Amino acid sequence: MDLFRTFRISASGMDAQALRLRVVAENLANRDTTATTPEGDPYRRKTVSFENRLDRALGAETVRVKQVGRDQSEFGTRFEPGHPAADENGYVKVPNVNSFI
Repeated sequence: MDLFRTFRISASGMDAQALRLRVVAENLANRDTTATTPEGDPYRRKTVSFENRLDRALGAETVRVKQVGRDQSEFGTRFEPGHPAADENGYVKVPNVNSFI
């Protein structure tokens, strides 16, 4: 029973981390995705939060994804006057994804 319990606890953590990695991959894949019009917004970074949850059958805490949300921080801008999403000053809003962290 202890080995089964250990595997179930470990699997819950691996499932949660697998989803987090999929979200990170999506963020990185969209780090240059801008709007197509000046009024539109670019891609907004997704975030993942976890929570502990008591699995009564196992009698142990497991982890699961609580929420996949959207980062509400401001978008950056880039000077690119020829872009279809450029504003009247030539600036384009860029996603709030930072691939250098």
